[in-house]
Amino acid sequence: MFSDYRFIFWVYASLTLLASIKVVFLEGSNNYSIFYHSLYHLLDGKSLYDLYPDEYSDHYHYAPTFAALFAPVFALPYSVGLFIWQFLFAGVWVYALYRMPLPKQQKVFGYWFGLHELFTSLVNSQTNPLIGAIPLFVFMSFEKRKPFWAAFFVVLGFNIKIYSLVAAALFLLYPQRLRFLASMLFWGIVLGALPILLTSPAKLLWQYEMWVRQLLIKSDHDKWANTSIHRLVHIFISPEVSTAIIIGLGVLLFCTVYVHINRYKERSFQLLMIASVLIFQVIFNPVSESPTYITAVTGVLCWWFCCPQTWLDRGLMISCFVLTVLSPSDIFPSFLREQFVKPYVLKALPCVLIWFRVVYLMHKPAPKAYLLHEPDALVYS
Repeated sequence: MFSDYRFIFWVYASLTLLASIKVVFLEGSNNYSIFYHSLYHLLDGKSLYDLYPDEYSDHYHYAPTFAALFAPVFALPYSVGLFIWQFLFAGVWVYALYRMPLPKQQKVFGYWFGLHELFTSLVNSQTNPLIGAIPLFVFMSFEKRKPFWAAFFVVLGFNIKIYSLVAAALFLLYPQRLRFLASMLFWGIVLGALPILLTSPAKLLWQYEMWVRQLLIKSDHDKWANTSIHRLVHIFISPEVSTAIIIGLGVLLFCTVYVHINRYKERSFQLLMIASVLIFQVIFNPVSESPTYITAVTGVLCWWFCCPQTWLDRGLMISCFVLTVLSPSDIFPSFLREQFVKPYVLKALPCVLIWFRVVYLMHKPAPKAYLLHEPDALVYS
């Protein structure tokens, strides 16, 4: 029963329904209020990035394109749009994993392992399940020799959360690179100009200027309130280490794997690259929060499916499930969460260690026993 897709999807649908009922009838959602009002601020020519305390707290941090992309949802009555919001993003993540060229056993494991982390994101009405799904869609587009659509998903992710641009790193593993870059330019123009349907060109340019300014302010303001490698470094090494240095070293280490040109066609290498992309964009994001970790956990699953699964790998996987997935829940002892997990950013630690393990494995030739099937032998669901 627990391997039956129908049962699994029923569980996901039931939990998504509970999340929707919770946010609509019990708690409300400040995040969705920010998204919802962005459409009307764009239509009225108001700054998307000012504070509107009568409507919501905090700032809008997304590109102007975001408000235009989801206009069909935001145009619905507030409660109706909020109710379906969770279904939209849960469905995208579930579908992305279902379409991955993986054995059914691995997909089933992925669904059960990621269930709670997805729920953590849903009850916060976040877009992160989509951000976790986008690199999977990019990978599948490349595998099907469709760089045009791979570029679409990269640019789509960028217009929601800029760190999604990391998914473009996959293009070096595949042919038709120039076509991909040209497609990136095309989709960048198309999606970037999409809000012109709702506002004037001058107003749109002004909104983009405000967006860049807001991103810089957010990065500086939240550097001590994140769940990422940045706080781990500041706590355990030195608070003087700058964000730029941490990201720069991370990018440098991330790019070292490109020296293994002869391994680009190995399925294990490709999955490890996806894992690196997904985990990197969370742990090196200086404004990461707990609900963003559905993206990193998706990367952890990609790593688990092709790693040697030694005692070290199993230990890392268990620590990820306990500290990353379960620590925000009522299952986890509140004393340990408040006294250890939150102060020492232990939710991020397993994902950080797994990312370093991923990079190590990409530099180490994979034993034949752990190489997955070549792309031509795979059947897409």
